[in-house]
Amino acid sequence: MEEIELPKGSEPLKNKQHELFCHEYLIDLNITKAAIRAKFSEKSARQHGWVVFSRPEVQERIDFLKSQHIKELGIDAYYVLKNLKSVAERCMQSEEVLDRDGFPVFIEGPDGNVAPQYKFDQSGANKSLELMMKHLGMLSEKVKHEHTGKDGAPIDIKASVSIEEFKEARKEILNEF
Repeated sequence: MEEIELPKGSEPLKNKQHELFCHEYLIDLNITKAAIRAKFSEKSARQHGWVVFSRPEVQERIDFLKSQHIKELGIDAYYVLKNLKSVAERCMQSEEVLDRDGFPVFIEGPDGNVAPQYKFDQSGANKSLELMMKHLGMLSEKVKHEHTGKDGAPIDIKASVSIEEFKEARKEILNEF
């Protein structure tokens, strides 16, 4: 019979405490809390947690368990993006502001006309759009600062000081110290 190779991390770990750590880590992705819940000493949980977490077999097991959760929940990048889009659109819809009795609140505009007041969830819309942009690579976490010369060429620097002027200025600077 032909042996079938199982995916990495699919077998439970031999060390039961490490196996428990893997499952506990997936609850909140907090290494120290996972170590405490896996019955490591609270005093040394942070250190032991990192030691266990950095083991290759633990990483493989966590990755496998994560992939199983994703499969079971039916979550993929398309699902997440679709729902982020839905949240952003819902947050950008304006809603009438109502008073305690359920009647629209009216405000006077700059032109003197009275109109109903509206609100929308700007922070929810911004966060959803930000997450979508990061996923799609439209938003970089690090700002890249590059300076170039004309047409993208290196900056052309020309010294406008003669060697004699440079030596004289250098001598003055060194004499000040």
